[in-house]
Amino acid sequence: MFLMRCSMITMLIWLQLASCFGPVATATAQSWPEILDSSVLRVLNLDTVDPADWAIIQADDTFLIEVPAMLELDGEAPILVSVRRKSADVLTADPGFDKVALKIDINELVPGQTWHGLKKLSLENGDDAGAIPEGFGWFVERMASSVFGYGYQAGYTAWVRLFINGVDTGVYVNVEQRDKRFLENRNLWVEGETWLYKVSDTGGGPELKHGGPLDSPASEDLCYEPFNRQNPCPTPDLASDVPQYVDMAGILTEMATDAFLGAGDALLTNNKNFYFVDSLSVKRKYFPWDRDTVTGGQTATKSIYEGAHPPDPGGFELLLAVPAFRAQYNQIFNDLICSSWSEATLVAFLDAHEPVVSAAFDADPNANAEGSASEQFDSLRSWVTARVAHVKGEIEGFQACPTTSIQLELNELMASNILGLEDPDEPGEHPDWFEIRNPTALPVDIGGIYLTDNPFAPTQYQVPAGVTIPAQGYLLFYADSDPQQ
Repeated sequence: MFLMRCSMITMLIWLQLASCFGPVATATAQSWPEILDSSVLRVLNLDTVDPADWAIIQADDTFLIEVPAMLELDGEAPILVSVRRKSADVLTADPGFDKVALKIDINELVPGQTWHGLKKLSLENGDDAGAIPEGFGWFVERMASSVFGYGYQAGYTAWVRLFINGVDTGVYVNVEQRDKRFLENRNLWVEGETWLYKVSDTGGGPELKHGGPLDSPASEDLCYEPFNRQNPCPTPDLASDVPQYVDMAGILTEMATDAFLGAGDALLTNNKNFYFVDSLSVKRKYFPWDRDTVTGGQTATKSIYEGAHPPDPGGFELLLAVPAFRAQYNQIFNDLICSSWSEATLVAFLDAHEPVVSAAFDADPNANAEGSASEQFDSLRSWVTARVAHVKGEIEGFQACPTTSIQLELNELMASNILGLEDPDEPGEHPDWFEIRNPTALPVDIGGIYLTDNPFAPTQYQVPAGVTIPAQGYLLFYADSDPQQ
């Protein structure tokens, strides 16, 4: 068994036990992933930035020029970093600095330096949609991860209020950088066996960022649409060939996220703005890096079965034309719209985050959005209501969401058992343990749910079929890495 490190909470059986994981809000900065806790507004300072350097950064349309600065999180000692502008439009703040999207490199000038387990920070300025909708888009992305054991390992996202030389430059969305450290933090990087690629432009080929120098075997074999347009080759039978190389549950979950948000610049809706990782031991996984064109316009009623340019058969349509992939996509959407993306769940998320960011957003010298923070959050709540209703009506073979749920509780746990409870199967051993309580008047069959101590490996242990917790009863699990017991 595996220890599940969560505080005492009430869990919904259809969310599975893996859903209790997430960053823990703390008053002080923590290591990864807690530093990217969306329930905390971090205050970052870029100090001693030469005004001439900053003028160069703001005007840089090559997005390559880097300048030095001192990065400081409130209450911590500053560290030397390099800063460059990202490709989002400049938002003109008055008075003060222009608000540009920024890439902060932690170890460019100080080799080996890290910042709370990260080597780069990617600060999105809210171009196009505004910081609040863009942040919400990333958080919806995160909500698609882990719950049903699909293995989709989404990145973390947090809110940041940035001061440059003491001047408030507004609210940014701190998106976890898709880099080698991103993969290392998820146990996806094996030296000599892993390749990380980036695709920036529609129709463009993948750019190798880490690994190599030769391309991965998967990239050579997946030379056909929709995976590579630069090196066309005869297309085999997608249904049998693609699953040999690609984590289908992961890519279909990412496609569902793009479709739910109405993301135009995304994985297979427009074949741009994403990373993918190939490995000799793990099938290909995809990760987006753009969420600034979501939840606006007509996205509330946009079809979940079309890409950005219908009726052109882009990658989205090509994969969904395969009956097996389409059926799996429908099931993933059905599961998510009844749990992580339900109206109640998303509205509760907005309710919890509005007080976190509102004051800073309303003080933002250039929020790039119409209306106050309150109006922005209200608009998102309305969008959620309309979007969820539309998706439920469109999913093929939609299975109605449960109207009732069975509540379980993580009743008690021992995270460091030394001389306490003894393993009855192995006398003399004192493994960690935890206990689940069924507070209801009916027995609950928990066969099939997953237990884990790792949010990026949500399916470490599956409870065998037929395991039941009696009414008002308890069930104790030993976290001893002996699943056969």
